[in-house]
Amino acid sequence: MIPGQISIIIVSYNSAALLPACFASLAMTNDDNYQLIVVDNASSDGSAELVRQQYPHVQLIANQHNQGFGAACNQGMAAATGEYFLLFNPDVQITPNWLTLLRQHLATNPQAAIICPTTLYPNQALPTRQGVAITAAVPGCAMLLRRSAWQAIGGFDPAIFLYWEDTELCWRAWLLGWQVLEDFEALVVHERGGSGGGQRWLVESSKNGLYCYLKLRPWSAVLGYSLRMLAKTAIVSLRQRNLAMLNIWLWHGRNLKQTLATRRAIQAQITADRSEVEGLIKQHLARGKQERRASQKSKVKSQKAETE
Repeated sequence: MIPGQISIIIVSYNSAALLPACFASLAMTNDDNYQLIVVDNASSDGSAELVRQQYPHVQLIANQHNQGFGAACNQGMAAATGEYFLLFNPDVQITPNWLTLLRQHLATNPQAAIICPTTLYPNQALPTRQGVAITAAVPGCAMLLRRSAWQAIGGFDPAIFLYWEDTELCWRAWLLGWQVLEDFEALVVHERGGSGGGQRWLVESSKNGLYCYLKLRPWSAVLGYSLRMLAKTAIVSLRQRNLAMLNIWLWHGRNLKQTLATRRAIQAQITADRSEVEGLIKQHLARGKQERRASQKSKVKSQKAETE
């Protein structure tokens, strides 16, 4: 381990068009004490070859098969030399002092395992708040993780191929006695939507959401979420005449024994005030719902303006 160093880990999947701008953006940071690692998940667009040939200073891990986002991050963290791990999406653009601020704020909050900058849409107004605040979870697009926390709580759950892996890690960190912070001064711009979408997104996200509830939430929350997922399965299956949503329940039927064993193991390690963590999770979920509604209204308004 190199004290103070940040290992920036980028998971690439058919990201050849994004990587040059990503590396150029990272070069703008005013903090140069970092290591760059790219974990390529068997891209078919030449992403690995691009890194190998044009960016020899970047450490490349080229997978022969797509391992999923979380497992690829785990590979990068296992190979990293830094005291901190920065998990970074290739479609994120940085601001010059973001890394310095993240490092400073994590250093002054020793109980925090994870901190994330404020992620803005292009042309979005800057936040008015300053400093940092605790939150139940942060997105994995630019997540800074303390090595000692990674060693204590483990990395991403390899059972989650894509979607919810960042939320699961944050919830688990809270339950095991750590904190998660959002940073209102460190800023990045995230285009979003660089990977995933469609029917695959819906099935994978719904499956993993139920998995996280089964693994980490109280049984009352599990019951409520399960009923909502059953209703969603029925509605989507009937409206779209597509039975793909049934795969959610088939997967959980096959893996329920292992999921419950994992739940019991985590329950035995919990050191946090469970009610406090649940309060943070409920606040975060409510905030996310409000933000999605606001985003949807903004899209509708924008579409109406374009047609007028």
